Amino acid sequence: MKNLKLIPYFLLCMSIGCLIACSDDNGVVPEPDIVPDDTSEGYISVEATPDNWDGAKRADISYQILVYSFADSNGDKYGDINGLISKLDYINSLGVKAIWLSPIHPSPSYHGYDVIDYTKVNPKFGTDDDFNRLITEAHKRDIKIYLDYVLNHTSTEHSWFQQAKASAVNEFRNYYIFSQDPATDIREGKVDMISSESGKGYNAAEWFSVAGDDVRACYKFVLDWSNPYKPTVTVVQGNRADINENTAANTGNDRFIWFGKDVCKKFFDKGNGIFELTVDFISDWGFLIRTSDDPSWPVGTKYGAVSEDSKLRLGVPFVLNNSVAANIVFSNMDIWKYHSHFYTASFADLNYGKVSALATSPVFQEMTDAAKGWIDRGVDGFRLDAVKHIYHNAKSDENPVFLKKFYDELNTYYKGKGKTDELYVVGEVLSDAEEVAPYYKGLPALFEFSFWYRLEWAINNGTGRYFAKDILSYQQLYRTNRENYIEATKLSNHDEDRTGLKFDRSEAKEKLAAVVLLTAAGAPYIYYGEELGFYGITKEGNGDQHVREPMQWGDDTTTDYMGGINRSSVESVAEQQQDETSLLNTYLAFTKLRNTYSAMAMGAMSKHDVYNESNEKYNNIAAWYRTKGSEKILVLHNFGSTPTELSLSDHVEKAIGVSGKVWMKEGDKLTIKLGGYSSVVYKIVQ
Repeated sequence: MKNLKLIPYFLLCMSIGCLIACSDDNGVVPEPDIVPDDTSEGYISVEATPDNWDGAKRADISYQILVYSFADSNGDKYGDINGLISKLDYINSLGVKAIWLSPIHPSPSYHGYDVIDYTKVNPKFGTDDDFNRLITEAHKRDIKIYLDYVLNHTSTEHSWFQQAKASAVNEFRNYYIFSQDPATDIREGKVDMISSESGKGYNAAEWFSVAGDDVRACYKFVLDWSNPYKPTVTVVQGNRADINENTAANTGNDRFIWFGKDVCKKFFDKGNGIFELTVDFISDWGFLIRTSDDPSWPVGTKYGAVSEDSKLRLGVPFVLNNSVAANIVFSNMDIWKYHSHFYTASFADLNYGKVSALATSPVFQEMTDAAKGWIDRGVDGFRLDAVKHIYHNAKSDENPVFLKKFYDELNTYYKGKGKTDELYVVGEVLSDAEEVAPYYKGLPALFEFSFWYRLEWAINNGTGRYFAKDILSYQQLYRTNRENYIEATKLSNHDEDRTGLKFDRSEAKEKLAAVVLLTAAGAPYIYYGEELGFYGITKEGNGDQHVREPMQWGDDTTTDYMGGINRSSVESVAEQQQDETSLLNTYLAFTKLRNTYSAMAMGAMSKHDVYNESNEKYNNIAAWYRTKGSEKILVLHNFGSTPTELSLSDHVEKAIGVSGKVWMKEGDKLTIKLGGYSSVVYKIVQ
């Protein structure tokens, strides 16, 4: 046994994880009790003495950044590329091999997932020269740049869609999915991207209307609200002499019509529940009835059709609906509908046509050409958004086939530029491992959501013995589809509640999760702020921005990209860098450790002979080996809150990583005591 050092008790109580936390007013849960050294039992504290890191980035660690929330360089409080460049040394200190940038393309939204130009940089983030400098400065530090790439849909403000909706006959019309009768067209197999055989087929909530020409007429609208449970509207040709603006003060019992380009006009109250208004009507989408003219449109104030398939005929009373409240369209309107799988009118799904005919698909060529342009500029890879939603045929293999064609074309182009490695492309399939696995037929890397789902459950339930078995079972699934698969492991990301929230702000659990991520197999991703303990608030009912809060630097580069965002009460980067016991320093220690040892970075993962799923007595212990060539490493974690004593027959050379509190004593066998939520990593003599 080498390099296991005795630490005096007063120093021990200053080391990582040794302080006993009490529940505070902010709701932080207590940390586990810490067992002090008991020299009468022969225990001494275990101190890690890893080999010196030679600086090689073996571990393939990536770091996810949202540019708008990361770092501001010009004082406008909106994150930008130059702000990111100023933080590259910090990112490099984490031993990061690559940065994944969430969408940097021009977009009308803050999040950027509704792209209006795939070839350009959002001017809010900076210039083309700024981006080129980012590539140069990142590559100087041996850091690659991966771009988020949205294949499923564009913004409806994209020039392609603007031209496509203008006419049923133009070159961009087939870039998107248009139909006048989606239910029938899907049933008859006329929509290549959607199949009724999937069990989903037509979903009215995924279709939004556009019209060819404006409806222009003088109409008289009569509302009959005498039965408030079944109000109606009747529309007839009007007399222009009757057009009159109602400027009376609002009474709280008013009715309004909304149409065209955000036109909102108030009805005249005729008494007994009857309201009338004659207007010069111009609209390409129809109209809605409102009980409020508040531009925030309070819930419950909108009355429309039960569906857009229910059309209004002049002179016939039309029953108003307050639950669905779809746009009310006239029977003579030339209405077309476009598809948006994400239930938002601002997204328009792309139409690639039959997957067997991608070679002749103009939109496929446009999307691959734009991606090749980024490769020309030095981008090293792509993260593909929502890849299971490109084709909407859940039971088919169309998406994996599509992705293979997309990847092969880009990889061939990449290698044609003299690259000796393979192009890195990782896909997002937000599903369990069983559904993710077939996508390895198309892509070399996929995010492993099951890793995080399983880890969160295991730590919160104090159950570690199944973890290695589960991870190895996922690997077996992946291997049947691709031998050289890359499992992109992670904790939370920009679409999920933060790790800190899932662990009720227990720093001990957050440290444990980080150490598990950085000692298990896979190519790990760190979501910015995770290393500081960000917890935010739950997404449900609150919005995504609360899991995308500004990075806390402790200097004037901290952003404020959107008002009203909950900010986690954690120490800043500057503060945590100075605190040896901080969560940030746990990340720094274990990213360095993973980069130091090839077995930790790239080694095969295997179960421990004793501490595994069959050992009920040690339900809280997660254990595995990482092996590469002649190098073998043993990893032990305590997923429980109370200390646990273990006996090891492994031929241990030294401890190379410790998180929390670990003690040992020697005898016929090495005995260790793992504190609650603690970890130890040993180098094994082979």
